Amino acid sequence: IKRRVRAETNEEKLVEEAIVEEETAKTEENETAQKEEIAKEEITVEVATEANEEKSAEEETTTVEETVTAEERDADAEETAAATETAETAETAEKEAAKIPSYLTDNEKSQWSDIKLAFDLIETDAAAAKEKFDNLNKELGGRSYVAMYGSALATEKLIATDPKQERNAIQAYRVLVNFGSKLPKEILKPSLQSVVSLLVQSGRVRMAVSTLEKYLPHASDDTELSVLLVDTHLKNEDADKALSIAETLDQDDTDVKILKARAYQVQYDKNRENAAVLEKAVNVLSSIRDKDVGTVLVLGKCLQKLDRVDEAMGVFSSAVAEGILPSVFQRPDIYTPGLTTRPVWDEVNVPAVDITDEDKEEIVQAVIYGGLFGEMEGGNTKEGVWGYYEISDNGRWLSEECKPVPALCKKLKKAGFGKIGKTYISLLYPSSKTFPHTAPSNDVLNILMPIRGSTSLRIADKNLEIDEKTVVIDPSFEKEFSNASNEPAVILVFCLASSGSVNN
Repeated sequence: IKRRVRAETNEEKLVEEAIVEEETAKTEENETAQKEEIAKEEITVEVATEANEEKSAEEETTTVEETVTAEERDADAEETAAATETAETAETAEKEAAKIPSYLTDNEKSQWSDIKLAFDLIETDAAAAKEKFDNLNKELGGRSYVAMYGSALATEKLIATDPKQERNAIQAYRVLVNFGSKLPKEILKPSLQSVVSLLVQSGRVRMAVSTLEKYLPHASDDTELSVLLVDTHLKNEDADKALSIAETLDQDDTDVKILKARAYQVQYDKNRENAAVLEKAVNVLSSIRDKDVGTVLVLGKCLQKLDRVDEAMGVFSSAVAEGILPSVFQRPDIYTPGLTTRPVWDEVNVPAVDITDEDKEEIVQAVIYGGLFGEMEGGNTKEGVWGYYEISDNGRWLSEECKPVPALCKKLKKAGFGKIGKTYISLLYPSSKTFPHTAPSNDVLNILMPIRGSTSLRIADKNLEIDEKTVVIDPSFEKEFSNASNEPAVILVFCLASSGSVNN
């Protein structure tokens, strides 16, 4: 029993030891597994850490690189901007230098900025501009052609507000052109054009012709000035000289053809039996393919004078269809759109002017019976005599012409007339009539005040008798006057500005 008990006890001990060993082994396995997991986690963390460190390093490197690149880019941009600005400055300087007229002297070129400012000032303050040019001329030695030209230009601009400046402007331009060949053509040409225009406006057409003839040889190759000389000869009614010069110019040029046609007209007006010259004018004008306003008007007028009325109306109708003329009857050289278009203005506010019977008698006695009137210009007299006596012209009252009729000039001037257009006395002898004719522009209205007798007026498609009441017309519409009575018909003509409304 004791041996069995010891055996069972030993067996139990062995079992317990086996169990302990088994548990110890499991514990060791668990510990090993845990250690392996911990090692794996440590390795993962280490790998992750290394990866993060590498990423951070890469990001840091990228940031540094980006910072360097941005700095380089900013530097490049600044360098490019500076280069662009330098180039633009150089380009601007080149452009400004290119704008400086080549004909200026070195001293004038150095003062170009001041000269240019003075030219710009002419439009806004002509008096100040003239003062600047005169001072510049002194600074440049008293013979700066460009400063003298600018001063003349500014003086001409002052005429609009002070008509007395016309004489000063003419003198300034004449001083310039007197330098002749010494004067740059860039100054000689506009100076000649301006002085001729001013002389013609002031009625000194012969002086305009002589001025051109004297100084044109210094610019003999300039076709435009040659055309101007032909035109000035025509205004002086010297058709032969006009034609002789026109024959030396380009015969295919439209302007030359129109000038030749006008010359033929002048020849016809001096000799009404020579209808052949009007036929020449018609042939020359008909050869112009692209007809403008000037061509149409002269051609139609020639046809009317040849009594080829239907052909003339055909020319005008075609011009209306092509948009060259505003209407068949309204045919100004210069057409201002937007103004009221009607041949007779029944409702218009005419400034009050009291022309008494005594004033009218003074007109008849001093001008008509005094024989002061001349022939109406323009060659529009068809039969008899159409007389003309002018007392104001484009804002300038003619002092000598006003002396025979002082009360009339004083009253009209006080009422505000004489600022635009012409003021004149028209005389139509008995059994006299005019050709159809139109005014050169549609921006002026004519006020027709009967002084003595009765005048018949056909304007557009309307027929009027001017005998007692004052009539207001738009002279840009075709019109013709006639006097079928046995006594002279006298009318006082003065002007108003046309407008877009009959109430203005």
